[in-house]
Amino acid sequence: MKESLSKDVLFDFFDGRTTSIQRKLVEDWLADPQNEELYYRYLDEWESRHPQFSPQVESALSEYIALINNEAVDEEIPFPQAETRQFLILKSAWLYSAVAACLLIVAGFVFRKELIYKSLTSENGRIASYQLSDGTTVVLNANSVLRVPRLGFGSGNREVMLEGEAEFKVVHTERDSRFIVRMDKDYLIEVLGTEFVAFSRERGTKVFLTKGKVKLSLPKGKQLYMKPGNLFSTEKNGQFTLTSSATPARFVAWKQDMFYFDNTLLSEAVEQMNDRFKVDVRILDPVLGKRRIGGVYKAKQADDLLAILSELLHLEVVKHNEFIELRTSVTNPNHE
Repeated sequence: MKESLSKDVLFDFFDGRTTSIQRKLVEDWLADPQNEELYYRYLDEWESRHPQFSPQVESALSEYIALINNEAVDEEIPFPQAETRQFLILKSAWLYSAVAACLLIVAGFVFRKELIYKSLTSENGRIASYQLSDGTTVVLNANSVLRVPRLGFGSGNREVMLEGEAEFKVVHTERDSRFIVRMDKDYLIEVLGTEFVAFSRERGTKVFLTKGKVKLSLPKGKQLYMKPGNLFSTEKNGQFTLTSSATPARFVAWKQDMFYFDNTLLSEAVEQMNDRFKVDVRILDPVLGKRRIGGVYKAKQADDLLAILSELLHLEVVKHNEFIELRTSVTNPNHE
C-alpha cells in the first residue's frame, strides 16, 4: 500500500483546489485498491460537510398554490364609475384564468411524481435495459419500475426511486456526485462508485454489492456500509441481516431468464415466480412450502417453471379461478 495521503490533501482534491502534482499523487495513491475504503470514508465525511443543493419541489409547489390563492382574494382598487364595468369584466376574466391556473397547479401537485419523474419499466416476464443521462446503466427485472428525473440529474445528487429489482452499474462523475436509490419503507442506498443489485418489493428488501462500496440508510436513522460480496436482506418484520455470499451469480441469474436455487425453500421459489411473472401461485400446505430445491433453471414464463417444479418435486398444478395451487401429487412415491 502506498504511503497514506493526509485528509487535508484529499479534501482539497474534492474541493478542486489541488495542484497538478497533488492530483498526480492522489491518482497514484488511488491506484492501490487497498486505499479505496479510506478514500470513500473521507469522501463521505467531506460531502457531509458540504451538502449539495437539492430543490424542494413539493414545498415550492405548495407555496405557489398559496401565492395564487392570496392573489385571488386581493381587495378591489376603486375606479371611476365609468370604468367600473370594464374593470369587472377584466377582473372576471383574470379570476377565471387564475382559477384555471390554480387547478392546473393542484393537479400538478397531486401528480407531482408523474410530472417530476418519468418511469422506466419492464414488462411481465421480461427484463429491460436503460442508460441514464449520466451514463449509468440499469437492468430491470420483470415487473419493476425505476423513476428518474425528467430533466436529468443536474449538478447535485443523482436520485432515483426503485420498485422491484434492478442491477445498477453507476458511473463516476467529475464532481463525485452521489447516486442515491430510494426504496420502499425508507431504505436508501448511497452509492460511492459501484455495481450492485437492489431488490425492493412488499415482501422485503435486498442489496447485493458486486463492486465498489455503498452506504445503506435504514429506518430509524441506522446506517451501515457494504463491501463487495456483502448481501443485505430484510424480512417483513423489519429485521435484517448482513452476510457474505459465495455465489454472486444467484443475484443476477434473472438477466438470462434463469432461476438460481441453492437449497431454497419452495415457498421462496414460488414468491420469485410470482414477482417475475405477475402470477398468483400459492402453496396451501405449510409442510410442502418448507421443502427445498436446488439447481439453475431457465424459464421464460410461469408455465415453464411450474413444469420444472412439478417434475422435480412430484407436484400437482391445480388452476383455480383466481390462483394456481401447488399440491403434493397423490402418485408421489414419497407421499404418505
